[in-house]
Amino acid sequence: MYFMRIFAYFLFAPIFFSISNHHSCCPIMTIDEGMKLLKKRGFGKETIYTNQKDKSGWFLKAEADGTATGLGMEIDKDLLEEMPFLNITFKIEKDFDVIDQKTKDGHDWAARVMVGNGKKIGAKLVSLAHSSFLEEGYLQQSPWTKGSRDYVISNDKSADWHTRKINVKELLEKTHGISFTNFIAIFSDSNNSKQKIIAYYRNIYFSSE
Repeated sequence: MYFMRIFAYFLFAPIFFSISNHHSCCPIMTIDEGMKLLKKRGFGKETIYTNQKDKSGWFLKAEADGTATGLGMEIDKDLLEEMPFLNITFKIEKDFDVIDQKTKDGHDWAARVMVGNGKKIGAKLVSLAHSSFLEEGYLQQSPWTKGSRDYVISNDKSADWHTRKINVKELLEKTHGISFTNFIAIFSDSNNSKQKIIAYYRNIYFSSE
């Protein structure tokens, strides 16, 4: 195992991620050392991310209350050639009241994982999102950003842990004409709707099948 350089979107409060050299899977969230909160970077209120543990192991809790920050890491651009699938397990404790996620005012997501070509100019991004209001498989261009797409991977309203597997290599080729991602980030936000949400993430990893 080896640790990758960690970066945060707007918030410098990293959790420990790791990449495995195992041939069939590549774990992203390994939070057995807990989270060290460092100084915030950027402006505005930050989403609060904390490590917690149950009998199944570590998980990450995200609380957004009119906030929009995330946590992420850079990854090898060649990873998807061997492991094109991304596996995500999450649950939603407190979701939004009715919002229209197709509009700027309602463009918030209780839980999403972002991939793509992350750069300052000309970024090409895909948000793999949970939505209680849009059907699984729904795809749209972000109302805010020309180079960003929202893809709904979960419409689960059970408030239980659930897992989705997505061929992100195929999805990035379809949406942006690229076959790689140079980062991965979790992002829970409610800055547009100004509502409070609570979501959880665990067992995020790439796999070959």
